[in-house]
Amino acid sequence: MIDDTELKKARFYALKVTNLRPRSVEEISNKLKEKGFPEDIIAQVISEFAKQGLLNDTKFSKLWVDSRMAFNPKGEKILRRELKKKGISDNDIEDALLESKKEYNEYEVVKKLADARMPSLKGLDKTTAKRRLLGYLQRRGFNFDTIMEVMRELFNKI
Repeated sequence: MIDDTELKKARFYALKVTNLRPRSVEEISNKLKEKGFPEDIIAQVISEFAKQGLLNDTKFSKLWVDSRMAFNPKGEKILRRELKKKGISDNDIEDALLESKKEYNEYEVVKKLADARMPSLKGLDKTTAKRRLLGYLQRRGFNFDTIMEVMRELFNKI
């Protein structure tokens, strides 16, 4: 039997957490577990929120990727790892990344980041500048071939 007051508290807390930023089903589940709510209440809240459209991992994954690409661009490797950590299914991850490819050209994103980074590398010898730029772009999870294509273009101009 589910305690009504506990259910209301769980709903309120889940709503509060989802108002801060969109969350995945697993994130909400973990947040409610951390607060000490029992499994049956957690399942009830997640079910209700999913029916109301407040929890939808497919929408969440697409929103996450769009947000990342707009404000803090990351490559596929990093995005995949972040979404997996948030409990998103492989299918939803692939769909979000595929949709992202339609909207964002990885070459253009890498080029923009590299161009923005170049002024901080002025004054360094060419080898050090290349190494630092390569490391920066690799840590952001971009494809090595794309990084090298952009770097060849940038460093041939110098």
